Amino acid sequence: MKQFQVPQFIDVEDKILGPITMRQFFIMLIPFGTGILLYFILTLWLAIIFTIPVIAVAALFAFYKPYGMRFSRFFAAFLSYAMKPRMYIWHRDENVITAFSAGKNAVESDATHPREPHMAAPGHVSGLRDKRSSIEVGSAYRGTDTEK
Repeated sequence: MKQFQVPQFIDVEDKILGPITMRQFFIMLIPFGTGILLYFILTLWLAIIFTIPVIAVAALFAFYKPYGMRFSRFFAAFLSYAMKPRMYIWHRDENVITAFSAGKNAVESDATHPREPHMAAPGHVSGLRDKRSSIEVGSAYRGTDTEK
């Protein structure tokens, strides 16, 4: 049987200039191009003042790795967390009839069996009132993808 060597470090990027990867090199080209453009548009001291923050932000995106991940991925996760709603409203379903099948006998009850709580985002409260009177079989209503 043939043996094959499996690569161990597949998440390591190739280096092109010393310790700098290709991704870092192209990210650092952005402030270089911005500095040249501002040099021709503005005076030297204004170009330097406006280019320094661009260099700092580009260096942050190119070299800083919080929690072992790229800063661009970390920043995208932060924005995703900050933009999503975090307040959920719980409504108790009181008039739901749940049918459970246990072999030959089917047990029907009027909200006597424990149920999982239903959580909804604040903007979707009106849609829950219509679903409270529905008949559910076997489990609690969990919502659809459009209601998230």
